[in-house]
Amino acid sequence: LDPDFKVKFLYEQLRDLQWTREATQAFNQLKEALMSAPALGLPDVSKPFILFSHEKQGIALGILAQNLGPYRRAVAYFSKQLDSTAKGWPGCLRAVAAVMLNIQEARKFTLGGKSFSNMLNWSTIPEPP
Repeated sequence: LDPDFKVKFLYEQLRDLQWTREATQAFNQLKEALMSAPALGLPDVSKPFILFSHEKQGIALGILAQNLGPYRRAVAYFSKQLDSTAKGWPGCLRAVAAVMLNIQEARKFTLGGKSFSNMLNWSTIPEPP
């Protein structure tokens, strides 16, 4: 699931509500992506969490995962726009801002459980067979 650009059109619709053919197409792509995304697992607060963070075009993206045998299973996805100040920062600082937003969101799922490690690239998540 790559929600960053699939939901961006929704934010653009907040400015001027004019539902166009492109908006309908983007909405259908988002709906398809959400229905085909891997199922999320229930968080186990007795196990440590791993937070994968990424920033892309002003959007903080995150995956909260836990180890499940040799694999990492996602327990939550995050997608949140950076504020206008952070959007103007250089890429390295936008990445830090994205990590901070994702940590705030992840804390809602960890319920005070074990701490989590943070990774800046989620391409290392092995897919289950």
